[in-house]
Amino acid sequence: MKDYYSILECTPMSSREEIKKQFRRLALQYHPDKNQHDQYATARFHDIMEAYETLTQPARKEAWLQERWLRQVMNDKYAETQPRTPHSILNKVLKLDRHVATQDVFRMDQTGIVEKIMALLSDENIDCLRQFNEKDINRTIVQYMLSAANPIDPARLDRIWPRIEQIAQGDQNLLNEISTYRVRKQKKAREDQWTVPLAILFTVILCALIYLAGR
Repeated sequence: MKDYYSILECTPMSSREEIKKQFRRLALQYHPDKNQHDQYATARFHDIMEAYETLTQPARKEAWLQERWLRQVMNDKYAETQPRTPHSILNKVLKLDRHVATQDVFRMDQTGIVEKIMALLSDENIDCLRQFNEKDINRTIVQYMLSAANPIDPARLDRIWPRIEQIAQGDQNLLNEISTYRVRKQKKAREDQWTVPLAILFTVILCALIYLAGR
């Protein structure tokens, strides 16, 4: 959820005129005509426009305030203050990877983690990454996304592969890396599937041999 007050550098106590004044100042500063070929400034400008339209239209503002209040009640204080850029997406992916790394593999909420991955692979984020086309950042995002997905059962990951591959479009080496990772993970899952039955069978055979040897 975006924090429109912070984006316009004002507060909930700011009057409509103060909001309008902040909007004019920031819109002039980040306007695409003054920042040609600067996609980060353009992204910032779009957020400024969205914040102003929301805070000055009663119906939109009321809906946003209700959602903001509900998140506060649920103790979810996370709010966006920066525009959607490859760097902001990368920061979220790194945060998710660190979160997964602290989880107990045998107790983690795999469904919840998959949903978090899918949220990061939203249409808006993928469009942003493809628009900026910063290949080094895209590669890093994909690699950390695969790291976060590493403890997840392969059967739960079918939805993420087409979206990850969209980020890697145009980078054949990265596409090959994704494919290799996917095949290796599926192979390991098949091997793990037989580990317990084979261990039980081995134990039964060993016990039988010991019993026969004792007779």
